[in-house]
Amino acid sequence: MTNTTLQTKQPSLPLSTTPHLSHSRIQRFLHCPEQYRLYYLEGLRPRYPSASLVFGQVVHQALAHLFQTGGDAAAFFEEGWNGTQELELTYSQRDSWEKMRDAGVPLVEKFLAEELPRIGEVVASETPFRLDVTGLDLPFVGIIDLVGEVDGQRTLVDFKTSGSSYGEHEVVLSDQLTAYQLAEPEARQVALWVLVRTKEPKIEWHPSTRTPEDLLLYLAKARLMAREVTAEHFYRRPGMWCGWCDFLPICSGNPERAEETLVTTQ
Repeated sequence: MTNTTLQTKQPSLPLSTTPHLSHSRIQRFLHCPEQYRLYYLEGLRPRYPSASLVFGQVVHQALAHLFQTGGDAAAFFEEGWNGTQELELTYSQRDSWEKMRDAGVPLVEKFLAEELPRIGEVVASETPFRLDVTGLDLPFVGIIDLVGEVDGQRTLVDFKTSGSSYGEHEVVLSDQLTAYQLAEPEARQVALWVLVRTKEPKIEWHPSTRTPEDLLLYLAKARLMAREVTAEHFYRRPGMWCGWCDFLPICSGNPERAEETLVTTQ
C-alpha cells in the first residue's frame, strides 16, 4: 500500500486564484472530461444560473451566518433570497422565485427548531483547507461546511439542499465526504445533512464513516485524474446526461444557441 503524506494548512490565496485540485474538479472530469475543459479551462458558465443552485448557496450562507455569528439564519435567508429577485435565473417548470422563497424560510426554521439542538461545540464553519499530498503535483483544496459535536460525536458535515430525498447509498459512496475526511482526520463520522425542499419541509440526517482504505482509494482516483488533465486528455463522454448539460449547444454544433446561453468568465 502506498505511503501518503498529508499536510493541512490554510491557503495563502483564495482557492480559485491558484492551480489546484478539488473534489468538484475531480467529479466534473469523471463525469465528462470535455465538460471539465469547457468549464475550467475555457471558463464557460451558464448565462442564466440555475435557481436551485442559487437557492442552495443562499441556504449555505444562512447556516454559515448562524454558526459563525449566532445570527438569525431564517431572516438571513429571507434577506438573501430577496436580493435575487431581480436576477435572471433558470427555474424548473414547477418552480418560481415566489415558491422558492415560501419554501426556504420554513425549511431553515425547521432546521433551527429540530436539528440545531443536536449540535454542541462548533469547531469550524465554512473553513477552507489545503492538502499537499505525495504524488499529486497540485494542492488539493476545499471548504468544509461544518465540523462540530453532533449527538456527542465529532462530525464532519456537508449541507445539501434538494428537491427530493437522498438515498442511503449517497452518503456511503460520497467522494466529497471522503475527500473532506482527509482534511479532518479527527472526525469520528461524516454526514450529509439534507434540507429537502418539498411541500412539507423535511430534514434528513445521513451519517457514515470512512476507513483508511477508502481514503487511499480516493487519492488513487485523484492521481489518475491529475495525470489525465496534465496530459490534456479531454474527450466527450456522451450519454443521457447530455440532455441537461449546459454545454450541449457546443458539443452538438449549435453556436447560436451557445452564444445565447453561455458566457465566458475568463
